[in-house]
Amino acid sequence: MTDSTSIAPTAVTANLSSAEGIDLSQFEQVRTEVQAWQTSHGTQVRFVEARQLPMVDLIVRFNAGTSVDAEHSGLAALTMYMLDEGTERLNAEQFAEQTERLGAILSTQIRLEHASLSLRCLSSEVVLAQAVALFTEMLARPAFDEQQLVKVKQQLRAFQSSRYNAAPTRAQSELFSRLYAGHPYATPLGSTEQGIQALTAQDLRDFHQRAYSANNLQVSIVGDLSRAQAEALVEHLAEALPQGWAAAELPPVSPTSAASAHVPTPAANNTLLLAVPMSGRPSQADYPALVLAADVLGSGFESRLMQELRQRRGLTYHISCRPSPLKAGGVLAIGWDCAPQYREASRELVAGMLEAMVNEGPTNAELELCRRQLSGQLVRSVATNRGLVELLSKGSHQGLPADHLVTYQAQLSAVSARSARQALQEHLDLSRMVTVSLGSDQPQQPLPPLPHSDR
Repeated sequence: MTDSTSIAPTAVTANLSSAEGIDLSQFEQVRTEVQAWQTSHGTQVRFVEARQLPMVDLIVRFNAGTSVDAEHSGLAALTMYMLDEGTERLNAEQFAEQTERLGAILSTQIRLEHASLSLRCLSSEVVLAQAVALFTEMLARPAFDEQQLVKVKQQLRAFQSSRYNAAPTRAQSELFSRLYAGHPYATPLGSTEQGIQALTAQDLRDFHQRAYSANNLQVSIVGDLSRAQAEALVEHLAEALPQGWAAAELPPVSPTSAASAHVPTPAANNTLLLAVPMSGRPSQADYPALVLAADVLGSGFESRLMQELRQRRGLTYHISCRPSPLKAGGVLAIGWDCAPQYREASRELVAGMLEAMVNEGPTNAELELCRRQLSGQLVRSVATNRGLVELLSKGSHQGLPADHLVTYQAQLSAVSARSARQALQEHLDLSRMVTVSLGSDQPQQPLPPLPHSDR
């Protein structure tokens, strides 16, 4: 049963047979219907009926990410990883056998702001009903078995250790601990060995009864089923879950001072992250301008940073520039590797190029190239059920309207060089730039001279 807040269908894509070989300046009109509603239990739903394949893709996203751990480090991650380790009715082995028998694919993901679980299965009436029932049982009635908890704790500690020893993940952890000092965002890895060890099965049960409630949930569905079937599916799921709890909004991020830090490690190269606070949110009208400007600066082979650091100077193989619109306070982060002797010089170069972008903005030609690239990425994503359901889930989490996918290209087209520059100046705070680097510590040198042809 649904309430009266149902939103009329909107268009996403139609007559799209393949995203390969498309002309990025000529995109087919989007037509597929996106339907959105809220259940009587408070669950937000987005649905696309897609009859091309006999499959159903489902993503449930709870506001139960690592930022709600409070004083119990690892609570959110350990709770999520225990969900598929057996239910009140089935032990872990039986649950895995049932899943395999149905040919269903389950996956999990934990992030700062959410815990997501997905189901992919055939759409035949018998298989879909059994797969959804098993998925619901996993979400609503997990066993939190003591013996399984010991095993999962060991696995999580090993996983977190491997992540911490990976330079990009360690760099992000060091960056967030400085950029978000004193805030729940400050620990992006989500758990410590001491925190994991201290947690009990009862801690997980208590957290599950709060965080995995129906009105703390967003559901996205794409597949071979009707609106009525989708409504029944979500109602069955929501009714089985705990009721009446929703995560409180996190406190705003407190301003931090500019900082730069190097963490010595044995790595041959240095891994660097340079970040500035970002106030823009995806629901704001000028957010597409921020996305385009970030792409111009550091996303793709033709971006300014790639051309300067890799093509002209040979300092790095890869560079990224990505806005992360976290709800309590976002960040624009630029990441790259370089030889250890050029750490400071490359940092100054990247900081200067970011400052120039904010002060001067991108050119219209740069915007047009990135506009076509982003439009092409959108077409490729909506061409598959999996890509489309991930877009629906992401849009729901970010508070975007149901027609976001159909209006996004028009929003990109409306961005001018002037509006991009204004968005950068409005939403980025260069005075609070934070840089972290990892790797061997060597005497610093100026950048090598440019080849004569590039001077």
